[in-house]
Amino acid sequence: MSDKEKVSLSGGYFRPEEKPFIDKIGDLLLRTQSMYIPQLTDFLNQRQRTILDNLVNKYDDLFVHYYGGYEGAERVRGMIAPDYFVPQQEDFHEQLFEVRYPEKFANLHHGQILGSLTGAGIDRDHFGDIITDGKRWQFFAFDNISNYLEEQVDKIGPFKIHLIKKDIQNDLLMPIDDSEDETINVQSLRIDTLIAEVYGMSRTQSKALVEHGRVQLNWVPQRNASSFVTLYDTISVRGYGRILVRNIMGKSRNNKYILFVNIIRK
Repeated sequence: MSDKEKVSLSGGYFRPEEKPFIDKIGDLLLRTQSMYIPQLTDFLNQRQRTILDNLVNKYDDLFVHYYGGYEGAERVRGMIAPDYFVPQQEDFHEQLFEVRYPEKFANLHHGQILGSLTGAGIDRDHFGDIITDGKRWQFFAFDNISNYLEEQVDKIGPFKIHLIKKDIQNDLLMPIDDSEDETINVQSLRIDTLIAEVYGMSRTQSKALVEHGRVQLNWVPQRNASSFVTLYDTISVRGYGRILVRNIMGKSRNNKYILFVNIIRK
């Protein structure tokens, strides 16, 4: 990865496009330290959580707690707090919703629900995981947008739906995890190389997917096929699935990168 493709910050390496998030977190850290009052983040993806961990470790008297509604949640809210503070569930201000839809006629998908929420003008950072047990669907959101959600989101695709508030402790369904952990070897950390290896296609095909706008890196469209991936990046490939980079374990004897990844294949 060249110096042009990363930003150095106190020993950590970050992409230039991550600087606004780094600045935002820096403000929260300084506010917490100066006011000694806990500060709550938006819902964070795995990569953002890694950045926050890196930054908060530079403060001896601060700690960060995470909560996403259930153990193993991918998207969580962070609470930056003085080291003595122990938050409760309600301090994270998250609301669980269930999607009521005509189950006999509709077959919902994660992408449909995501599209309906963002299509209603809701920032992606304001809601967390979308989960299913194979039949029912639920998602987490900021509790202060509950009324807006109930009023504005009444359709998913062509189907009329209702959003019902649920209690996280008592009503949370057991989500199906259809992902798999795998160890793979790749020639480079380029995004098109990783996609080609995981989904068994040529570099020409994977490069075309990126350049044609079918790939997102950490939920942001990525059209540069030569971009590099790093720890806890999430790569979403429309029509194929999702890749989460859990660990970069070094190089093999034949000089390939060894990656531990979590994969969803559609």
